[in-house]
Amino acid sequence: MLAAAWARDRLARRRYHTVGEEELCAARSSNIVFIFGSGYSLNDLTPEEWDHFGEHDTFGFNAFYNQRWVPVRFYILRGGVYGELRWRPYAEEVGEALRTTPLLDDTIYLLQGEYLAQFTNQLVGYGFLPEGARVFRYKTSRTSDLPGRSFHDGIEHQGGTLTDAVHCAYCMGWNEIVLVGVDLYDSRYFWLDPDKTLAHDKATARLVPAEVNNVRDIRYDEVHNTARTGVVELMGAWAEHLAKDGVRLSVYNPRSLLTKTLPLYERPAHAAEAPTAVPR
Repeated sequence: MLAAAWARDRLARRRYHTVGEEELCAARSSNIVFIFGSGYSLNDLTPEEWDHFGEHDTFGFNAFYNQRWVPVRFYILRGGVYGELRWRPYAEEVGEALRTTPLLDDTIYLLQGEYLAQFTNQLVGYGFLPEGARVFRYKTSRTSDLPGRSFHDGIEHQGGTLTDAVHCAYCMGWNEIVLVGVDLYDSRYFWLDPDKTLAHDKATARLVPAEVNNVRDIRYDEVHNTARTGVVELMGAWAEHLAKDGVRLSVYNPRSLLTKTLPLYERPAHAAEAPTAVPR
């Protein structure tokens, strides 16, 4: 399966516009980037708050493609349904969402790009991404270390795609990285009913709403699995590391478990930040 995905990816890349690191970084238009998870707290945000996000760069990951609030400038995709050999149903579902969401019409996709990148190789190899999409491929770091400033050394993947997104944002050169919808205090998702989380449906090989995540054995109202990997402490260590380079890592939701180690985002007093180049 890995070999087939890798081979199809190499044959199908001509369908898309491959973006290099220089072009990727040049696509930034703000000193601030908002990185969006999929926590239920996104439903509590006001139109005025979404307008504020849209005045800056926006960066989605995992299932944020289900949203209908803000255009997404950058989007990172990595894994599929872990432990499920029938990969196609979920890949088709993700591809359909990406192709039919107008808020992703001008998006650059950052995809894991190596032999072990089965899911993203399948998205490219079988043409599931939007036609002509701009795509940047990154490799995974094998060191489990603090994030470096260059894509050349690989992107850290520690405990979930959140770390990939933060590390990519650091490499791309934003001065402030703000995490939105990364709640972690429960396992709810913004597009589901408030008493549901996601579970694996063995009959269809898809993720479906349920009261309990049957893979992790976690209820919708219990702490998210990502928090159980030590990501709260990890983000605190990363914040200290990034601060030495003049980069602020903060969190938007005052209830997020990340507030234990990260500062809250402080909105600038002026209405909008003028786009300026960020020194690298």
